[in-house]
Amino acid sequence: MADGKTLLTIAETAELLNCSSGFVRKRIALAEANQAGGWPKSVYLNLQPNGAKSLYRVDKAALQEFLKASSTAKVETETASAACTI
Repeated sequence: MADGKTLLTIAETAELLNCSSGFVRKRIALAEANQAGGWPKSVYLNLQPNGAKSLYRVDKAALQEFLKASSTAKVETETASAACTI
């Protein structure tokens, strides 16, 4: 699948995003529960899908692509909103 260099732990992901590890866990939990606000399942994987505890790792490249795409969509939405108010 992906080599160890591209897979980040929850703590490493939080450090990369400059946020708490709880925030990262929440995004994964929302996605697992099929609720809004979660990351796409292509961004993370569970290394122990049948284990007693989950062992999640985040694919760094997929996360960066997702964040880039979502920030672009947000900018486009804000631009459209500004155009409507003029």
